[in-house]
Amino acid sequence: MTDRDRYRALTDEVVELYLHGRHPEGVALVRAAMPQLPAWRADLAHLAACLLAVSGRPDEALAELRTAFDVGGWWHRRILVDDEDLASVQELDGFAELVEESHARAVRASTEPRPPVLRRPAGPPIGVLVALHGAGQDADDAMQQWQAAVDAGYVLVAIESSQRHTPTYRSWPDPAVGTRDITAAFATLPSDVQRLPLVVAGFSAGARQAMRWALAGWPGEPGRFIAVGPAIGPDHVDHRIAAAAAQRGLTGHVLLGATDDDVREEALAAVDELRSAGVAPQLELVPGLGHAFPIDFDDRLRSMLAAGVPTVA
Repeated sequence: MTDRDRYRALTDEVVELYLHGRHPEGVALVRAAMPQLPAWRADLAHLAACLLAVSGRPDEALAELRTAFDVGGWWHRRILVDDEDLASVQELDGFAELVEESHARAVRASTEPRPPVLRRPAGPPIGVLVALHGAGQDADDAMQQWQAAVDAGYVLVAIESSQRHTPTYRSWPDPAVGTRDITAAFATLPSDVQRLPLVVAGFSAGARQAMRWALAGWPGEPGRFIAVGPAIGPDHVDHRIAAAAAQRGLTGHVLLGATDDDVREEALAAVDELRSAGVAPQLELVPGLGHAFPIDFDDRLRSMLAAGVPTVA
């Protein structure tokens, strides 16, 4: 098990404790894990601070954040200001100063984009699939999740968001910044790759950004999209832009877990909005699947790419 796996397993366990009101146990678990997971020091401090704050210990919560900051940690402003769990901490002296100091670090870190990751198939490629990672993930995760595209004869490219909430947590909250990241990364791809038929894909927040990219029609000229568990709602769909995409012949595939309580209802409403504009993505609900990739996704992806993504009315 990698450190990342350990971190994710820990957060799953702590979230369960949080949901059951067992906040002191969660704090103890997080603090015990900090020496073993130094790369996630800022994330763990934020988690501990939330647990401390909701259990009536705001001074300890602020001290937890300040200690992590003093050893190099940081958080984007939105993580500290928009988190309701930290409401009692936000009233304390020193909190506003910490927010500004931390956000300055976050801004500096966001100016250091990582080049896109690229993998070619063994033979001549038939297309390029550009994958966008989900929240809390990175380009390496996307390369692993979408690796079957290479088997299907596609060049696989993973683009990483520059938007970081913490040193390790990336996502796509601002679509304009996401478009900037994608445009800059796409421009660095080899010219032969840029000329290939383009499929854009993503998971969760990355799927939302990929769908917006496909609808906009640039950079490149995406002909279809594949969205797994898209964190998208009807408010994210511009009817005029979607109608123009329909005229271009854009197709897509939306794969949702039937038990995905995180995004299912909003994503279904977004699909309805797309269909009302003339874009008719194929929709697949996977029984028993939550907010995750299905275990047979490699086979599903190869089949999608081999058959193309049909338009469903």
